[in-house]
Amino acid sequence: MAAAAAALALVSTGCADERRRFTAERAVRAYDEALAEAYRMSDVSRLGPVAGEREVERVQVLIDLKRSSALVLESRIESLTVTDVRAVGPDGLVVRTRERWRYHDRPTRPGRPPGPVFVAEMEMEWDLARVRGTWRVEKGRTLSSTYLEPKGFVPGKSERHGHDTREGANGHGEAAR
Repeated sequence: MAAAAAALALVSTGCADERRRFTAERAVRAYDEALAEAYRMSDVSRLGPVAGEREVERVQVLIDLKRSSALVLESRIESLTVTDVRAVGPDGLVVRTRERWRYHDRPTRPGRPPGPVFVAEMEMEWDLARVRGTWRVEKGRTLSSTYLEPKGFVPGKSERHGHDTREGANGHGEAAR
């Protein structure tokens, strides 16, 4: 009887872990997709349903910086893998992901060439909170970035006039946090 109860507890823990992982991936993916759209449209309202107020304000600052340089960030998430999920109380999660992004700056002034295309693999950590039944990103941190394209790119070493090539220019950068 004790063995059956232990097995049942193990199965229910496994199910809870899988549910937590599924919930975390869904929340981060929804945020990443809304983030890309917010940058493309220069409109943070797309983040309202998936991000906390401070996170939305942080992204607004980044959009304003791009806009003041007459640029729009075009980005696309190519892959997202949840590598760890940890519960923080009943309404919080800390999630680690590995994400691959492709992005470039698109000038808003006619005749200016687009910025170089970057492909970056990033290790991220996300603080999620459940607010009125909905999971939202409260804060994201870039733990590491590896640039796959352009070949040999080193952040800060290959800046083109008017294009932001700093690490994290896809919207996840620590420099602006």
